[in-house]
Amino acid sequence: MDQTKENAGDPNIVVLSNKSSSQEILLGKELHLAVPVSGNGNTNGHAVSALIPALGFGMAWGIKSAVFSNGVARLNDLTKEAMLQAIKDQDLRFLSDDSNKTILSEKKFSKECIRCCVKETRQMVLIEEMLGFFLTANDETRKNVNSLIKEAISSTIKLDDDKLVIELLEFLQTDKKIKTLTDTAELNEDAVFHATVQQRSDTLTKILKWAQNYKTKKFTHKNKTYNGSLVGPKANHSAMIFAAKRNDYERVKILFKYGYRLEQKDNMTDPLKKIELFKAVASPAYIVASLENLNEVSADFFCPIKKCFEFACEANFRKSTIPEYMREYEEIENRCEDYAISLLEQCEDLREVEVFLQTRNSGNKDANYILAILDSRMKFVAHERFQYVLLKKFGQTEVEDDYDANGKQLWLDMAWISRFFHVLKQVPCYLLLFLYPFFYQCMYPQSSNGGRVSNPPWFCREWRVPLNRGIYTAFSYILFISLIISNVNEPKVPMVYLVDILLGVFITSYSMRDLGTAFFLWGLEGPNPNERKFKKRYFTFWNNYNILMDTFFMIGLIIRFLEYVISEKNIDISGLSSAGRILWGVAYTFAIIKMIKIGIASKYFGPIILSINAMMVDVGMFLITFFVVMLAFACGVSYMFNYLQDAKIDSGSSTSGIFTYFFWVLLQPFRGNPDYDRVADLPYNTNCLQSLTANHDEINIKSITKCRMETMYNTACMFMKMSNTTKVSKENLASCIITRREGSEFLQTAVVPMWVVYQFLVSVVLLRILIVMLTITYNKILANLNTQWKYARIYLVIQFFDADSLLPPPFTFLTLIMYLIRELAKTKCFKSASAPNSNKKYKHCAAIDIEYRTLIFSFIDNVKPMPDGVKGDAKRNK
Repeated sequence: MDQTKENAGDPNIVVLSNKSSSQEILLGKELHLAVPVSGNGNTNGHAVSALIPALGFGMAWGIKSAVFSNGVARLNDLTKEAMLQAIKDQDLRFLSDDSNKTILSEKKFSKECIRCCVKETRQMVLIEEMLGFFLTANDETRKNVNSLIKEAISSTIKLDDDKLVIELLEFLQTDKKIKTLTDTAELNEDAVFHATVQQRSDTLTKILKWAQNYKTKKFTHKNKTYNGSLVGPKANHSAMIFAAKRNDYERVKILFKYGYRLEQKDNMTDPLKKIELFKAVASPAYIVASLENLNEVSADFFCPIKKCFEFACEANFRKSTIPEYMREYEEIENRCEDYAISLLEQCEDLREVEVFLQTRNSGNKDANYILAILDSRMKFVAHERFQYVLLKKFGQTEVEDDYDANGKQLWLDMAWISRFFHVLKQVPCYLLLFLYPFFYQCMYPQSSNGGRVSNPPWFCREWRVPLNRGIYTAFSYILFISLIISNVNEPKVPMVYLVDILLGVFITSYSMRDLGTAFFLWGLEGPNPNERKFKKRYFTFWNNYNILMDTFFMIGLIIRFLEYVISEKNIDISGLSSAGRILWGVAYTFAIIKMIKIGIASKYFGPIILSINAMMVDVGMFLITFFVVMLAFACGVSYMFNYLQDAKIDSGSSTSGIFTYFFWVLLQPFRGNPDYDRVADLPYNTNCLQSLTANHDEINIKSITKCRMETMYNTACMFMKMSNTTKVSKENLASCIITRREGSEFLQTAVVPMWVVYQFLVSVVLLRILIVMLTITYNKILANLNTQWKYARIYLVIQFFDADSLLPPPFTFLTLIMYLIRELAKTKCFKSASAPNSNKKYKHCAAIDIEYRTLIFSFIDNVKPMPDGVKGDAKRNK
């Protein structure tokens, strides 16, 4: 670029010099531009400005290309600088010169001109003149008009000059030439978008208000209103998506007020747009803005906590199914859960925490605390306030009148001796469970005012405590394990009949309880069940464990029943009986191992059990890899060794032996390579067997192994090899093997390297990889140990919070009677007696619901979502 400097001889003369060369260009020799400068000889901006008439209006230059190696480019650069300076000086006369149109046709430079005009002049007249020039100059400039208008809009918004922004928008709406080339409504949305990006709340509000007023003048159909706006809802506009995905609550609230909305679209094929839209819809800013549009008594009220959990679950599902965008979906999941935690931290006392978690809503199956546990919101569940309230609820009665009368002391705070006596106290209550249907809630005598009697039987109050229901379940499982051990010891008749009957009752009861869990989770989905969410909630590790165990038990129970039926008909059922024993044997193993589940409640054994659960996935992946490798090498070696088998007598197959030998390498690494005699199915020598059985009624099964015919040598051949020599090598005797075929001597040579590679892959590579995988998994659990253990502990006891759940065995069948009585209580004969109480319950539930809504609105007023990147106390606007 050329620069100006004062001529040493005349201070009123400006000389251009080349930056890359110290040699000046003198007048009358090569190239000399001398311009008189008025004033004190200052040559910075005024000197260049004085060059504009010479440069911009077609002055004839006698310049040859030899003067500068890139002379044309240098002239253009100089012209661009001069044009920008002219714009700054508010002198647009260079637009009338046709020679400048070529330079102004460049899209990049034309944007720079618009940007300079807006920033430096702030004159709407000049901006209109610039845009008018680009509209009419030539086809090239006309193609760039749309982008230039957007650049003008963006530049005016950056200046934070609201008046200039509105003037520009009004010009765009009224200019007929612009309206013929572009969509003015789209330009308005661009203005909204840029104001949102720049976080100019005042400018954004004025733009939206102006657009609303403009459309009010243009359209007279006032019945088409939406929340005070005379335009319909604008779905999925870029401004709302940008503000919501950044969690920019202030801008989202403004846009929501003027009818901007977000809607999820399942038919979107672009994964990036799908992520952006989901991130915007799931943002706490949009959730809160949507809720603030309602009030406490609105029928459209929704719980922001449940919304956050719902979106977090959806993000978790997409994270597992679309691993390419795992990081993005994990951020969405964490943001939703973190906002729910921030609301929980606004609770100032225990009462507010109970209302917030909805632990006092008796019979409410979709309470916040239940959804948080079922949807695996570990950080939320592990929060100290959540833990305290749930552990407190675990030791409280659910009789409404006695809600605060019991459970003053938490189970964890009890001394060991107090816990022991509490468990002993529950033994008679457990034995009285057969009276449960007759003391169900609807059968209690009513007081005169319609409430419950103030002093129900003591065992009824104990039944309603979730902790005690857990103790009853433990009693039942102890009895179940005792029956299993009794059955393993093969009881004699008639005790065996009693054991089998009780086992049948317990097995059926546990199967019904597992089905009850499935029905409970399915009922949470409401009238429009989400099958995917149900599967995620139900098919957990322990539920899958129970399903597998119940399947083995039920099939074995059916076989056991058939044994009793068929045994009287003199039919051979040995195969059926052995199948039943196999199934029950496996089921017994599962049932006894399940006892370690109670250890999750302990802070010492809990992490170990959690590690085992997580490591099962790693073990499964390892076993799949191992079986593939084993199958590959075992098939190859087996095919080689089977060359030596005797097809005539169907003897000598090595397939079964090879697969067995290769499998046990997993537990016995670095074994010797397989030998054909060791793995093949070889016959026995009859003469040897006769000698063993002679004069013996019974022989040891292990003694016949010496009669197994392994490699046999031809003695005549061996005699020939040994004649005339004192030493015979193994290679010389190889030809004397009776079963050896031609070329068989290469088999063992080929098996050895395959065995070496197999041993290396399994014993060195795969086993080491398994150890590393297990170490990584344990370290992950260890890094988040406290959170995972607290969550697992609460998940273990959640089943006991439901008062309508099935009773533990052997009383499970009584629950069906209880359900029948409850249905009878709803009939006409009970309606008059239960009406006052139900009305009171309705009013109480309504009061709790109103209290919860009021609390939620106060919390979201205190905790406004802040844009991503804002940390610390700034997130809380008290």
